[in-house]
Amino acid sequence: MKLIQKAINYVFPFRCSACSNLTDSSDGICGSCWPKFNFITKPYCDICCEKFQVNLGEDAICGRCISHKPKVDTMRSLLEFAPDTKKLIHKFKYNDKTSLGKFFAKLLYNRFEQELKDVDLIVPVPMHKFKRIFRGYNPPQILASELAKQMNKPTVPELLIKEKMTKNQVGLSRAQRSKNLSGSFAVSKNFDVTGKVILLVDDVLTTGATSNECSKILKKSGASVVKLVTIAKVGLG
Repeated sequence: MKLIQKAINYVFPFRCSACSNLTDSSDGICGSCWPKFNFITKPYCDICCEKFQVNLGEDAICGRCISHKPKVDTMRSLLEFAPDTKKLIHKFKYNDKTSLGKFFAKLLYNRFEQELKDVDLIVPVPMHKFKRIFRGYNPPQILASELAKQMNKPTVPELLIKEKMTKNQVGLSRAQRSKNLSGSFAVSKNFDVTGKVILLVDDVLTTGATSNECSKILKKSGASVVKLVTIAKVGLG
């Protein structure tokens, strides 16, 4: 069996998902590309994961979350949405590189295992059915499915429904994003989330408008806690 696998690897060698250079690892990223990724490390806001310039303490909360507390209880992101990170995520989101879902899920689980151990259900941010047909797949759903395997928790991709087709969020302000998304999500009546701790999964956290809207309706339906994990986060300064 090992000989067969070696033969397969010789004919179809591993290539880095970031730079496409040959690599001897199936993990997705070569040794040259790893240092280019900016992992988000403490100190950061205990709610939204926004980086602090100085250490304000383990449970410190940023001014934005104090003045406008998010509906999501905690948000955790693996990487800063820098140029090299962006290229890799865009391959996952737009270029059918769905195998990266397993790679990102492993990293998220290894990093945030302790903070997510009380989760009951894993729910991806939904995509409108017409956009899903056009794209062919929903990246957050793939990521949620792979994360569920790592965590040994159930995932319910049909729990949240994107009812309203909204315009692209790129370039919109925080207020414009919230207005654009208002009333666009619904919770399926086929599931009871009363008292549940729900892990919401998305690919990139920007202003938090999407996760806020999802969290709002989940809590309205009875969820006790909503947590969010994403691959990357856009720094808001």
